[in-house]
Parts: sequence; structure tokens; C-alpha cells
Amino acid sequence: MVQTSGRWRSSDKHRAFIPVIVIVAVLVIGISVFLFLRSATPATTTASAITPALPPQTVRQWHIDLADSKKQAQRFDASYRPGQVCYIPAGSVFTIKAEPHGVSGMFVEKSSGGEWDHEGGELNPGLLNKDAWEQQCRAPTQAGLYRLEWKSDAVAAGFERPYLDVLVLAPSESHVQGDRTNVKVNGKSIGNYLDPTQSSVRRVRENAGQYRIPEYFAMLTPETINLKLGPDFDLSQLVAFKDFHGPDGKKVYTTIRHTDVLAISPQLIDKLIKLRERLRSKGVKVTKFWITSGFRTPDYNKSIGGAAYSRHCYGDAVDLCIDEDDDKKMDDLNGDGRIDRKDGLVIANACRELELEGAVVPGGIGVYEWQADDSVGSHVHIDCRGYISRWGQIGSGKTKKSFMWWPKAEFQEDDGE
Repeated sequence: MVQTSGRWRSSDKHRAFIPVIVIVAVLVIGISVFLFLRSATPATTTASAITPALPPQTVRQWHIDLADSKKQAQRFDASYRPGQVCYIPAGSVFTIKAEPHGVSGMFVEKSSGGEWDHEGGELNPGLLNKDAWEQQCRAPTQAGLYRLEWKSDAVAAGFERPYLDVLVLAPSESHVQGDRTNVKVNGKSIGNYLDPTQSSVRRVRENAGQYRIPEYFAMLTPETINLKLGPDFDLSQLVAFKDFHGPDGKKVYTTIRHTDVLAISPQLIDKLIKLRERLRSKGVKVTKFWITSGFRTPDYNKSIGGAAYSRHCYGDAVDLCIDEDDDKKMDDLNGDGRIDRKDGLVIANACRELELEGAVVPGGIGVYEWQADDSVGSHVHIDCRGYISRWGQIGSGKTKKSFMWWPKAEFQEDDGE
């Protein structure tokens, strides 16, 4: 460089500022590019910043095994999802297995009152048994509704614990009197069950083991009467109402139940839930079933002329129809402008499909058509007797006749409800 009179020459001064200008320019360009990219790219934040964190996967369902289930007439071994109702005989010892197998935890009583423990129930700590988490429990001796919560480290803080409602069932008393067995629940007689080995119907005699007398009963109380058993029905709907015919001969519908106890069947509840799902998948409009008759005590069944070995007395049968407009008539399910047996066949054949697929317990399916002003037009009987039975009946006035609606290869005898 050349210095003149102690000052830098102008051209040399400009060269000295070049490095500074370059650095500033690079910074400006870098910041501009960053701001451009940020504005052009959608903003991203962590999921927890915009939505609540999802709880980690915990339990999908629980399988419940009763220690003495093989000795009982009713079957309560089953799998239950969170929020469902399970049925346990009073005082029974049972095992809870969480699924999937890798899930660990244990049930604790939801309320702080300790009713489960105070009524003789036990909820022991969970244990690892052959790679599966199990909990040994004993039901309270007092019948009623209890809620248990699933306590597990996998349930994130702030999230409701999975729960299971447990309906503890009351035991009955049986007194054999010849070929009849009188049954009492809470000290009150509900009637006599007949010996199935003495039935005049061959298939009843051959399947006498399916006609064992119910030993445990659910109680209808203010706490349980509206208990939801499925998406479209509650406990109270499984007890028949005391309908009757008035002086003019027309049917009078009441909301008076003939009993406050009922034998209950988890298999029937499962069948009803799956039947509704199947019908909806076929395009049938059904938000709920109208259950026209459910459990009947032997005394009530006899008073209305029910079959001697009616499955209604065993708690695993219902008569139902679909009545979305609440006009006390079966809906026109097949769209032909008439209410008759063809509408009942829509329900019956959907149930047949489920049985033949092995999706539900096999049983009786009966289709009825009754032509009268006060009749529902058509209804379907469904039960879980454990073997296939089919029948059809058309009635008008005092006349009745049978009709066949199923393939002959499937069933060839009529042994009724």
C-alpha cells in the first residue's frame, strides 16, 4: 500500500471495507433464506402442544374364569371389554386374565367405601403366571352392582382408568318334589321346573343337560334396573311385562314386570349384540330391539300358556321385533308394504347366519305371524339352548298352523320354545 500525506488513498479505503461488506451480505442472505423457508414450510410442533397426549395401550379385554364353572348350570366364563358388565355368582372364586398377555395390572374397587371387601369379596394382587398376568378374586356374598377399576402403570396420569361393572348374582334355593323342583329366590318361590328327562319331546330328553335349573339370579333394584347390557337394551328389558287382554278382548300393554328377579345369560346378550350388528350391516334400520318377552318365572310362564320347557324360564330366550316408529307393530323390514312373517324372516335368517358361522351359541329360532288388530304382526323367538331348533307358526283367530322357512338339511323336527 502507498501512503500519501498520512492518509490512505480512496481506492485503498474501499478495498479495506470489502471483507466487512461480504460478511454482512452473507448474514443478510442467510437470515432471508431462513425466514423464507420458515414461511413456506407448515409450522410443526409436538403433538402434546396441540392435543392431549394419548394414553399408552393398556388392557384390551379381560377373560374371567370361574373356579367351579363346570359344576354350575349357567356359564359365566367369558371375555369382557372395558366398560362392559360381567356376571359373577355371589361368593364365587374367579380368575381375571388381562389381554394382551403382556399387560400387567390389577382390579381395585372404584369407590372408597370398600363395599366389595365389606361384603366378603377379595381382590388379591396380580401375579405373573406363564407369561400371562392373572388376578385371583372372590365375589362379595351380597348380590348387587359393583364397579372395579384397572390399576396399572400403563394408564397415564390424567386419564380415566379402564373399569368393569360386576353384577353379583343371588343364589337360589331348590327343593325337589317328585318330578318337579321348586325354586326360591330371596325366600320367595318363583315356581316349579319340570324334570327334562321326563319330557314328551325327544330332543329335550336327549339334551337334558341343557335344561339344568338356573342357580343364580340378577336382582332388579333402582340401582340395576337401567343397567346397560348392550348398546340398545338394559337389564329391565329382559323381564316380561304383565300384559293382558281387556274385557273387549284386546291386548293391554303394561310396564309392570311380573318379577324382580331373572336368570341371566351372557351368551344371549352376546347374541343380541351381534344380531343387531349383522342386521345393520345388511341395511336394516334398527337402533334397538323391542323385546316383547324375556325371562319368565315358571309360575308366570304357566299362567300365560307357555311351553312346559320354555327357554324363557332358563333366562336365555327373548321374543323380539323391530319397531323403530313405536307403533307396537313389527316394521316393514323387507319393504313389501305388508307386516307379516316375511319381516320376521329378515331377523331370523340373520340369526341363522351367525349360528352357522359359529359366531354365537346355537339355539332355537321361531318365526311367528299373528293376524289381529292388537298383534305386533310378526315376532321372532331367539334362544341359546345349545343345539339347533327351528319352527314357524301362523295364527289368525283361534287357528294356528306351522310353516317351514329353513333348509330341511339344517333341521327336521319341531320342539318349540
